[in-house]
This record gives sequence, C-alpha cells and structure tokens, in this order.
Amino acid sequence: MVRVSSLLNLLSYAAAALGVAPLFLYLDLPVRFALPLAFAAGIFCDRRRRYPLSGGSATLLSIVCFFLYAVQISRDHLIEPVVNILALLLAVRLVTEKNGRNYLQLFVLAVFALASSSLLTLSAAFFIYLVLLVTAVTVGLVLLSFHAVDPHLVFSRLQSRRIIGISLTLPAISLVLMLAFFVILPRTQYPLWNFLNPAATATAGFSEEVRPGSFAGIAAVKEVALRVESERLPRDELYWRGTVLNTPAGSTWVRQPPPSGEMARIRGGRAIPQTIYPEPKPGNHLFALDVPRGVEGLRSFQAGDYIFRARGALDRRVKYTAVSVVGGEFESTGPVDRDFYLAVPPRLSERVRQVAAGIAARGAGAGDRITLLEAFFANQQLEYATTDLPASDDPVDEFLFEKKRGYCEFFASSFALLLRLSGVPSRLVGGYYGGEYNEMGGYYLVTEDTAHVWVEALVDGRWLRLDPSRLARNAAASLLAPRAQGLNAGRRLLDTVDYHWNRAVVAYDLARQLQLLQQTNRQLRQFRVPFALPTVGGYLLAGIVGTIALVALVRRGRYSREERILQVFLRGVRKKHHLEAIPAATGLQELAKQLDDPVCREFAEIFGRGVYRDRKLTKEELKMLRVLIRKLGKTPRDRGFAGR
Repeated sequence: MVRVSSLLNLLSYAAAALGVAPLFLYLDLPVRFALPLAFAAGIFCDRRRRYPLSGGSATLLSIVCFFLYAVQISRDHLIEPVVNILALLLAVRLVTEKNGRNYLQLFVLAVFALASSSLLTLSAAFFIYLVLLVTAVTVGLVLLSFHAVDPHLVFSRLQSRRIIGISLTLPAISLVLMLAFFVILPRTQYPLWNFLNPAATATAGFSEEVRPGSFAGIAAVKEVALRVESERLPRDELYWRGTVLNTPAGSTWVRQPPPSGEMARIRGGRAIPQTIYPEPKPGNHLFALDVPRGVEGLRSFQAGDYIFRARGALDRRVKYTAVSVVGGEFESTGPVDRDFYLAVPPRLSERVRQVAAGIAARGAGAGDRITLLEAFFANQQLEYATTDLPASDDPVDEFLFEKKRGYCEFFASSFALLLRLSGVPSRLVGGYYGGEYNEMGGYYLVTEDTAHVWVEALVDGRWLRLDPSRLARNAAASLLAPRAQGLNAGRRLLDTVDYHWNRAVVAYDLARQLQLLQQTNRQLRQFRVPFALPTVGGYLLAGIVGTIALVALVRRGRYSREERILQVFLRGVRKKHHLEAIPAATGLQELAKQLDDPVCREFAEIFGRGVYRDRKLTKEELKMLRVLIRKLGKTPRDRGFAGR
C-alpha cells in the first residue's frame, strides 16, 4: 500500500532536484551548501512529520532571501541574483510541511529554476532535464487532485501503478506536441530575450593582436573554438582566416583599417563551401578557410583584405556559411600603399637591420628575398616552443639570436619585420591552423589551442601565404604534427551530441524554418502514390478499416488482460444463464453461488488467487480461464466429452 503523500513527496523532491541541477554550478557558494542541507532536512522532517519552520516563519525567511539577492539586481547583473533567489525559495519550501499548496509551489519553483538555467547554459542535457521534470510535475499534479480530496488516501500497488500509468500519457502527448510546435511555431532570426544572457568571456587562443614576448610561456587551452561542416581536406589547407594585423606598434601587431582603395580578387582555385558554428565569445570575427570569397547567413561586412566581421557580437550560438577558394591566386587589383605595408617600429636591433639589409642586397626581387629569408631562418636552428620564451624588451632580437625558441607569434612577427625591412610588403594573418575531423559528426572540430599566426607577403601583385613556423627545426614534431592529442572516443561522442544539439535546436531559427517549409513544399509537389488504387472507394475503405483498427487498439489499451478476460467471462455467463445484466456490486464468488455453476466457481477461484492478491495472472492461469470460458458455451454433455 502506498500513501498519496509519499508519492507526492517523492515527486516533489525529484522535481526540485531536476530544476536546480543545471543551475548548481552557477549558484553562490552559500546557496550551494544550503541546497543539499535542505534536501536532507526536508526528507528527515517528512519522515518524522515535524518541521522546524511554520508557515509564517517560512514566509518571513523567503522574504529575507528574496531581498538579500534582489538588491544585487542590475541591468548587467540580472540572471545570477534571480537563480539564487529561486534556489533559496526552493530550499525554504523543502523544509516546510508539505500540503497541497506547498507541493504546488515546489513544482512551480522547480519549473522556473530549470527555465532560468536556459539563460546560463543550453546544452543537450537541458532537454533531458525538461522531459523528466515535465513528467514528474504532470504526475504530481494528477496525484494532487487525489490529495485534495483526502490527504491520507492510500493506494494499493495496482491502483498506484494504474494512476501513474495513465498520468504518463499526458507528458508523452505533451512531448509530441512540444516537438511539433518547436518545428512549426514562428520564431525570430535573433532571440528576443538574448539581452538577458551574460556575454561569454574569452579564455585563451585567438587574439586580436600579436605581442611576442608578453608571456614567459603559454598553456594550451583545448576549448572548442568552432565547428565546420566541410569536405575533408589535406592538413596543409586547414588555415582558418580570422583577421589581418597590418601595423606594428612597438612590439605589438594590431589591425588598422586597410588603406582606402585597396582591393583584391581571387582567381582560379577550387571553391569549398562550409557551414560554420562558432562557440559564443566576445568579438565578431567570422572565420573561414583561407581565403574566404564570401560569407552568408549573418549580417556582416567585408574589408578589402578579405576579412569578414559580423555586425554584432558573436556572444550567442549562431551559424553562417562561407565559400573559400583553395589553391587560387589572391591578387591585389587596386593600388597598394607600399609605405603602409613596409612600416616598421623605430626601435629594432642593429643585428635585425643588418640581416634585412643583406637580404635586400642579395635578392633581386620579392621572391628571391623570401627565399633568402627562409634560408636564414633555417640556418638559425630556431625551435618551436611554448615555454622558456624570450621576454626582453626586444623579443625579436632575443628570439632570432639568443634563445632561438618561440611559438607562431615569434616566427611570424620576426619574419614579417625582416620582409618589410628588406623591402617586401607584408602583414600578419591571425586565425587557426588544423582541426580534428570528427568522423561521427562529419565536421572539423577546431579548438583554441590551434590558434595560429602566419604571414602574407605581396609578390608580383599577389598576396602569398607564408608560414614561418614551418621553418622551425622541430616543426615536424610540433606544428606539423597534431597540435595536441585528439579527443578520445568518449569525448568525440559527447562533442557529436553537443554539435547536433546546437545544430538542430539552438541554431534553429527563422531561416531554417523557411528552408524546411520550402523542402516540404517541394516534396509534396513531387509526391506520387506508390501504388494504384482502383477507385476513390478504395481510399474510403482503407480509411474505415484503419479507423476501426485504431479504435480497437485504443480500446484494447484501456484495459488490462485481467479486465478483458473478466468482461468476456461475464458476457458468456449472461448468455448461458439468460441474464439481462449482472450487478456491478456482485462478486464472482457470490455470482457462482447464486448460479450454482461449477464452471463459474472454478473461474472465481482462479481469478481471485491472482487479482484479489494484487498480482497479475500467470500465463497458465490465463490459459485455464480461457478454457473455462469456452466451457460456458458448451452443454454438460459437451463438457464431459471435452474432459475426456
């Protein structure tokens, strides 16, 4: 036997746990301590039926908790105080006496808590929490209707299973409707409540400026930067262009607006379409394979050096498409301000200037000078490293002649400065290099630890991509090898789930709806009946048969096996003994006694052994009952023959 209050307690604790679980890591430390204590104290108090807080004191404590965090609310600090308030109100309600009103408040607070978590994180786990919470709350609301009639009501196990079973059909139907509404309800291109979301913060990886020597060492951060749907390409082509840094300001390379009138075009090569899903973070750089020819799907603008930037911050999940050209020629078509791309900082060491002067003297043209500079880098035996880096006031000189170790920023900035000193216009390009192709999801996973800087040099009117990091003596074991160990199978599977969740749910917007509508329209226009039915009557007949079958299935699903066999038995009894009706209050034993029928008596004994002892009938018992039902339709002589 199960008390309705016990079932409600179980469901209310489950709902509370499901509501705050996604929030837990975002709560303040005192609230994180208070919640588990409230769960434990609530369960303890429910078992003893004694509660430390009365209704009035619980309300007063709730008001104090509310104002404690409400005073912290501001335009830029809204979500965190609200989720802490919800968690504290939930904790207070857990340690109070559970009546109908309090159960209802617990369910409502749990739903609000889960809804508020979507403003902090919207991973695939949210959907699991949502389905479980909706199920718990729906069943709880059904049980509350019984609790309102009699709080001390007790169910048999069979009754409780039936009630819960029927209740589960409601969230099942709701889930189907929810999925349908998700697809068809109109939505905006941009989230209406996006202003409530806190902007993501950068950690490491791609940067809008290059400052070699600013750190003694860098640590790899293997956080996801972007995912790219694209055909699989050779690793040497996996340069993801993000920005161009065209001005050295002291030891830092920054981006200035390209000179007015600067134009370029891409000739030849092979077009590679991509669909790109960047992770939310500050900034508005739109990455794509080097060199991107165009970007669509987001409002963006393009600079003359083929840098694309969104018109808003990319601090939410978006997607865009890009078409890049691999293997083409990146030609400058407008006037090039050579002075702009030859400018160098005034403070450079004499050794650096002498190297550049020697290259300029021996190289007749830009191509020759690039070859001479590559030879110089190779002869210096430079090492690609991320620790024990040059950190003096002149990191370029220290990198080239002293420590001879550094990462891509040292290689690229030194190479570009020497090119400029030797008379070859050049600039830095920032982005990512590499990426792991996820076979499960069919996309490239680009992480922050693959952030990279390379050089573009102007040779005979064409911008050439040069990667000086490849000249490191250990390039094969560092840059050219995978930058870090790839994801294991488990992480790859989780990333695939996260990728499809973001693609199918988070990035589902008005454009996807219109695309889906157009596809449906085209398929409907092309739809042909795969077989020929003779007449309209055939469709009508099929509809009638289908409806009858559906009704039969529904009616069959409403009753258990025991109920169905009992109905068949009673129909047989009425027919055999010419009864118009059998009163519902008449038990089987009483009926058998009144009719003095040995078949009815035997049926009542077998049926009672199972159903009246709160268990299901076994297959053997069902078989015996069916035999008895068949005997009802036979004469005593027939039964005797059958018995032989």
